[in-house]
Order: sequence, then C-alpha cells, then structure tokens
Amino acid sequence: MPDPRPRVFVSSVMDGYGQFRDAAAEGIRQAGCEPVRAEDFAASGASPRNACLDGVRSADALVLLLGRRQGFVAPSGKAATEEEYEEARRSHKRIMVFLEDVPDRETPQEAFVDRVQGFVDGHWRKTFRDPSELTRLVFEAVAEADLTPAPNLEDRARERIDAVLRRRPPESQGIVWLQTAWATLRDEEVVDPVAFGDAGFQRRVQRLAHDCDRPLCSYEQPKQAEVSTSRLTITQGDPATWREARDLVRLEIGSDGTLSIAQNVSGTEARTRVPDGVFDMYFLAPSVVRERLERAWAFAASWWKDRDPYRRHDPLLFNLALHDVGSRHWGEPLRSSGGGISLPGECPRNPLLVYDRPRKVSRTDSDAPSGEIDRSLTMMERLFQEWVNRW
Repeated sequence: MPDPRPRVFVSSVMDGYGQFRDAAAEGIRQAGCEPVRAEDFAASGASPRNACLDGVRSADALVLLLGRRQGFVAPSGKAATEEEYEEARRSHKRIMVFLEDVPDRETPQEAFVDRVQGFVDGHWRKTFRDPSELTRLVFEAVAEADLTPAPNLEDRARERIDAVLRRRPPESQGIVWLQTAWATLRDEEVVDPVAFGDAGFQRRVQRLAHDCDRPLCSYEQPKQAEVSTSRLTITQGDPATWREARDLVRLEIGSDGTLSIAQNVSGTEARTRVPDGVFDMYFLAPSVVRERLERAWAFAASWWKDRDPYRRHDPLLFNLALHDVGSRHWGEPLRSSGGGISLPGECPRNPLLVYDRPRKVSRTDSDAPSGEIDRSLTMMERLFQEWVNRW
C-alpha cells in the first residue's frame, strides 16, 4: 500500500555529507513523515538533476541543509541545492533551513546562504553543530509545521469527482457513455492551467493517449482540443455520425488533478453493416464495456506515471458512471430473435453511478487494473438486475 505520511525532501550536498543527511532523515521520521532523498531513488531513465527536481515536486516540504561547500554546479550555473530550493519555492512547498556552524564558507555558498536567510524574502533558520543536534532541530521544525492533510480533504475530493461525473457528455442519438474519473486526495494545483493552452503540452497528452498499453485514442481519428480556465478537453470522433461505427473519446484533465474519460459503449457497429436481426442497440455489451475500461485505466496509468513519477498523489479516488442508458439489457446482443425482444423500463437514474461513493484506489491498481475492472463490471450487472427486477 502507498505510504500515507507527508513527504519531506532533504536537499544538501551529498559527497561527504552522509551523516548529516541521515540525521535529517531520522528527524523527519521521528516527526511522522517520510524522508525523500536522492540516494533512495530507484533506477530510472531520468537524469539525476530531473529526478531530484521531480522529487522536490513530489514532496510536501523541503529541508535545506547548508554547510561550507557549494557542491555540484548544474549547467544553469547554480548549485544543485539552489535549483532544488527554487523549485520548492515555485511549487509553494514549506521550506525549513538549517545552517551548519562552520567558521567559513565557499564564496558562492555564502552568497546563497545570504539569499536564503534574507530579512525580507528569506527564511528563519536554525544552526547545528553535530548530527544529533540536527536530528532534534529537524524533528521540532517538521512536527511544528504540521504537514498532515486536513481531515476533510477526502470529502472535498469526493465532491470534485461527483461533480465531474454529473457533467453530462454531449447527448447523441443511440449513444451510451461510460465515464471513468479519478481525483486526487490532496486539494492543490496538479497542472498549471496556463499549460493547457500550450501546444507542446497538448501533444504530450495526446501522445500518452495514443501510445499507452491499451491505446485510448487512434491516430486515424481527428482530435479537437478545448481549453478553459481550469480544464483541458480533448475530443476524438464525431457523435453526430450515428449511422457509422463510432470510437468516441472525451478526455478531460483538470488543474486540480481530476481526470475524466468518457467513451461510447453503444453505437460501436455501423448501422449500415450489421446483419439483419441484430438487436445491438437494445443491449449494453459487457465485452465492450470491459474493453473501454481497459483503455481508460491504461491511459490513467500512463498519465499519472508521467505527471507524478514519485507518487505524491497516491492513493486516488475513483468512480464511474453510465450516461443515457435508457431501455437496454445488460448482456451481449442477440444475433437473432424471431419473436422480437421485450425491453426493460427506462433506467431510473441518469447518470447511473456505479458506486454510491468513490472508491480509494492505489496507483498500483492503475498498473494492473484487472481486479478493479472485474469489480466494476460486477457492480454494473447488479445495478441492471436491481433495476429490471423492479418492473
């Protein structure tokens, strides 16, 4: 299971500073938080610089340890610790500064220390002499910062995901929409809304949708992007072409991290090509729903791996709904029925929420979602049985 503790990134020179980094990590653990350190990162394709900056973004706070040496200088001309500090400020992280009590510092390091502890724009700092003192100071600072999320954050996340699922996809003749949605438990900005209008960001999202394990979108289909103040919507296909087989996708990404994917689960065969006697329009096929769920989960896994590789947002809340079910049977379409078929009454709810309240799911579920997909299909079948049995 994911570690629910707040995460605190340890920023300092690494060479020859291991005892102080260990001491800071111990203070973070004593305060009930999870230390995030470069030396603990798993092997990956990211450069060390990008991995460290991603680690800062994945954390709730930054502990900055400044000693005598400046340490490694990045291509930007700044020390790695300075880049990490600036990333923490850009990301609005809590920053806690600790200065080693040394008689002198390298000139660039002294200039950085002066900036960090500046009277107007700087930070209050504590001075340490040895590892045990640093452990105590870090513990006190992190504990006092109280990084634990507010208890009502999960309620607010439920409200966000419910609002998304009740936002109806475009109405179209003969279409039943399957909408899946995920929301973060942390109530914060996950995507800078300015990025939504950037063509490079839109291409990146579309590439993930095309190249995930079970592609959500097709390169052969046209796409349209729509940008609002807090949301990017990418649409594939034309719902109005009701006589043609449709592969419709409506992908929405919110700046608060809410992810919504709507796909058609009816109208997947062309009306002009189906054999006589096929009653597909009166059925909702579990096989089609499963295939669409596999696509949605595959994109979700790719999106979150790209957006949040260090799993700051884990677990997530998840729910799904069916829009415009109408009078349909749950089952595979009949290939022949000489006497016709009887139809159930109109679905009593629109949208038909699969779960009464969103489920908490681990990001591991996105990587291997078969269990969640089976659960969702079982719940849909039960909902249809309850609804049909009322008539």
